[in-house]
Amino acid sequence: MNIVETERLSIREITKEDAQALASVLADPIVMKYSTVGVHSKAQIMNYIGNCQQQYELHGYGHWAIYNSLSGEFVGVCGLNKHDLDAIDVIHINYRLAANQQGKGYAVESTLGLLGFAKNSLKIDVVYALIEPENTSSVNVVNRTGFEFVKSSLFRGFKIDVYHVVL
Repeated sequence: MNIVETERLSIREITKEDAQALASVLADPIVMKYSTVGVHSKAQIMNYIGNCQQQYELHGYGHWAIYNSLSGEFVGVCGLNKHDLDAIDVIHINYRLAANQQGKGYAVESTLGLLGFAKNSLKIDVVYALIEPENTSSVNVVNRTGFEFVKSSLFRGFKIDVYHVVL
């Protein structure tokens, strides 16, 4: 089931059939360099899929698979998560793109697509981004998609910069 269609991307729910494709992202130490949960094993990828499906049921959002609409090629994952940050529940966006899909503008395109979905379908007013300051690629994405710096903080023991966009 497609959640968002952009000019080049189809963003849809993750299923067990995505397990092998997900490994190109979740099991890649370079792609997962700035992840607070680290590289995933095959068992962890299956748990990730189950968690995604559970989040869809509970919240109507979670992580979704990104595919190229024309070629059908797997691009990566993107999603919305709810976490406690400094004693406040925030909904934040994140994404991970396969190494061979980076540098093509897909992070910006999927982010803009998800922000539209968050506003129009989920009726969310504010979306956050939690980014390690060294992750300059992600800082560039949020700067290009309308986010503004809010503050620095700690998340899961990592120093992060907090950004938000009002929808």
